[in-house]
Amino acid sequence: MTETKYIVAQDAGGSMTDCFLVDTKGNFSTGKFITHPEEERISYLGSLNDAAAKWNMDTKTIHKSAISSTYTGTSMINILLTQGGSNVGLLITRGFAHLPIIERGLTWIGQTYEDILHQQLHEHTPWLVQPENIKEVTERINVGSYYMLHHSFPGTVIIPLLEQDVVQGVNELLDNGVEIISCLTLGSYTNPVHENRMAEIAKEIIAERGLETPVITSNEMCSVPNETERLKTLLIQCYIQETARRALISVEDAAKKEGYAYDLMTLLGYGAAATVRYPKLAEAVASGPTGGLLGGKFISEFLDRPNMICWDLGCTTCDVGLIAGGLLPVNKSPEFAAHKVRMPMIAIDCLGAGCSHVVKADAASGRITIGPESVRADLGTMYASDEVTIGDIDLTLGYVNPDYFLGGTIQVNRERAKEELTKRVAEPLGQDVYDLSLKILDLLHDKVVNHINGIMLSKGLNPAEFTLLVHGAAGPLHLWGVERGIHFQEVLVVPWSAVFSSFGVAAADYFHRYDKAVTFFLTPDMADDVKLMQGNVLSQTWAELEERGYRELEEEGFPRDQISFRHGISCRYVGQLSNWEVPVEVGRAETLEDLDKIIHAFEANYTNIYPSGARYPEAGYQITEIYVEAAAEKPKPAIHDYPLQGEAPPEKAHKGKREAFFDGEWIPFDLYEQDLLEAGNRIDGPAIIEHTQTTFLIPPQNYVELDEYKFMRYKRK
Repeated sequence: MTETKYIVAQDAGGSMTDCFLVDTKGNFSTGKFITHPEEERISYLGSLNDAAAKWNMDTKTIHKSAISSTYTGTSMINILLTQGGSNVGLLITRGFAHLPIIERGLTWIGQTYEDILHQQLHEHTPWLVQPENIKEVTERINVGSYYMLHHSFPGTVIIPLLEQDVVQGVNELLDNGVEIISCLTLGSYTNPVHENRMAEIAKEIIAERGLETPVITSNEMCSVPNETERLKTLLIQCYIQETARRALISVEDAAKKEGYAYDLMTLLGYGAAATVRYPKLAEAVASGPTGGLLGGKFISEFLDRPNMICWDLGCTTCDVGLIAGGLLPVNKSPEFAAHKVRMPMIAIDCLGAGCSHVVKADAASGRITIGPESVRADLGTMYASDEVTIGDIDLTLGYVNPDYFLGGTIQVNRERAKEELTKRVAEPLGQDVYDLSLKILDLLHDKVVNHINGIMLSKGLNPAEFTLLVHGAAGPLHLWGVERGIHFQEVLVVPWSAVFSSFGVAAADYFHRYDKAVTFFLTPDMADDVKLMQGNVLSQTWAELEERGYRELEEEGFPRDQISFRHGISCRYVGQLSNWEVPVEVGRAETLEDLDKIIHAFEANYTNIYPSGARYPEAGYQITEIYVEAAAEKPKPAIHDYPLQGEAPPEKAHKGKREAFFDGEWIPFDLYEQDLLEAGNRIDGPAIIEHTQTTFLIPPQNYVELDEYKFMRYKRK
């Protein structure tokens, strides 16, 4: 008899750590546990134990038979926010020592629209490298231009590297006590020879002094232009690498002590899985929200819904992701924690909203504010915080069962929540606590509605042509308010919505992505031999990136015959400012026919976005970057279907009634246990579907149907 194997996938959020446990047949169980940011191994084991207990198993049994464990979370962003990173040193091209300080003046990132309008509220992000730890090095390499037939070829050395500058700079940095050294030259994306030589010299000096200081070059992180964002990416990697890896290794150690035999995995921002020893660990800085959108892509393909909005409302964050035409958008220059970087991430729009966000009232102005402060795992006055939160309101209004919070494992106090809400918010404004609570929820829901509408309408998309996939611990609870503000084609809640991001982690492909800048111009009057010369550059670069993929995946245990590649480009018409990323069928450009296929892929994608009349082939084409994805197969969750049992839910699923304040009056809501509902059931509002991990509120005007997969389809009567 074949032994059952398991896949563990976890997402550590600001308040809860979610677990999605899958066996090799695709069966799965879910778990949830309060996040312990100072001791992540506690919440890792607690969440896994919650999932394993549903199969009458323990964590040791799971770990001994686990073939992979993937752990994502927010610890890396927390290092940036709390300024708890390493003491970084920097070697940089002479004349650019100001680059880490001025950072293109991007002082408005992460601010509200109102604050962006007020210059006095703008401020630089905290320095990731101190000015005394920035050392200039004489060198310069040509980066090419549109007129490259008349100028030096990209990558040509213009000013040789002055090695004495490197020697002096490294010694001064080590004397200053830096913990890691970064190297950036302006033109390394066309030729890394100077940057690599700087790293060699630094490592020689470090070895001579008997130290173990790491050295990282920018071409290892992202071999692309935009030196400000490239530098910021390099500095973030250096700043968070050691601290973040220690936290992840502690989780791995906890798993290995129980018999887990492999390296712990994490999720990269563009959807790939990698070990926690992956050299470019900064790419995992936004790993948690990425899992949710990957799960949405899985459901989109499973249900054949190419247009889908993924909305995740948790205790700490609110994330919105868009799948249009079956494609996940990739942001090449994402922004997070007030930093703008240069590494690929699945495009996710984050909003300051969540059930742990603090609610405050200003009696003088009569104004109510929600967030951006969050009490995270302290939840609110109902639990361990002295601040009133959205969660306190949900409990006060009767939407949440105080005796069934996280399946009854957490004791929350409804009376205290009501008292504090009355004293701090309702009385200062002279209003009834229940009426005011509904108004506050309206503010929250309007904020989400406006955010989703802004995303859709700015792209010329119609929400009525999209499926809304609702997830997060608080998504089903607040769906009613959002759905009232926007009409979608359909609204869907999966049974494991509360741990959906960890489901996405389990469903993620195993691959690494490699990007590299190229200088490629294709104009109508260009000679064929020049075209083929440039095509050879594409071919050589793709081959170089493939070899890097082979090397890294082989180190992670995959033989070459199990590794496959996907290729793509970033292209635009000459003169345009924006690039469009396009997958291409060919991985080499050795003939004119190959080049035609590459350009055709760009044209086809461009005309999917814009009218055909917007094409401008007469201007020529510019390919600015290419990428390779090196992929290997891994087991994924399987979604099972169930026989339809009819509209009437089973009697055992009904848990009685509870009064809740809704639309200005107290209404008795029917209560149902989600796990006891069957495929084909219809639940008419007013009703509340309870689960150990979430609550689903159905107003009197709505109902829910469970399809053959027990997906809950939310509809208007």
